[in-house]
Amino acid sequence: MVELSLRPAALAALTLAAALAACSPRSENQPAEAVVTNQTAPAPVTTASDAAATASAALSQAGENIRDAAAEARDKAAATADTAGDKAAVAADKAGDRIAAAADTAGDKIAAAAAATKEKAIELGAEAKEAAGDAAVTTRVKTTLAADARLSALNIDVDTKDGVVTLKGSAPDAAARTHATTLVKGVKGVSKVDNQLKTAS
Repeated sequence: MVELSLRPAALAALTLAAALAACSPRSENQPAEAVVTNQTAPAPVTTASDAAATASAALSQAGENIRDAAAEARDKAAATADTAGDKAAVAADKAGDRIAAAADTAGDKIAAAAAATKEKAIELGAEAKEAAGDAAVTTRVKTTLAADARLSALNIDVDTKDGVVTLKGSAPDAAARTHATTLVKGVKGVSKVDNQLKTAS
């Protein structure tokens, strides 16, 4: 809070009172009493208009003091508002930086999850393709074995994994077992034959 100085107003009031006292009627037979001190006496006030002018000047000075105090208070309020605005701007910048960082982190996580999902989808697609390819090979091998006069009557299990065909069951002899291996090797999509057929002799 700004403290206002009221001394000029009080001085004006005292000066006015002194001027009025000087202008009051005196008896001509009674001389004015003078008080002698070591201090320099103020200039004598001769008329009421001089006293009024002095009082007016004092009041004007008091008004200027009040205006100066108000201007100072206004400047302090403006400076306080500027400081508050600066603090708010800094806080907003920090909050924006934190939000941007969080968004970047979330974006990175989403991108990583999307990449992992894509890789998994490719892997599953490849596995499905291989499985479909293996199933197709198994079907072709079974069809080939069923069409062969020497092997059609045999109960042969066929399993395919990555193009490798495994044959399980029994064969009447070693020649039938070897014939099964040769026949299956010629089927499209077969990379290798694992013949586990058991023979009676």
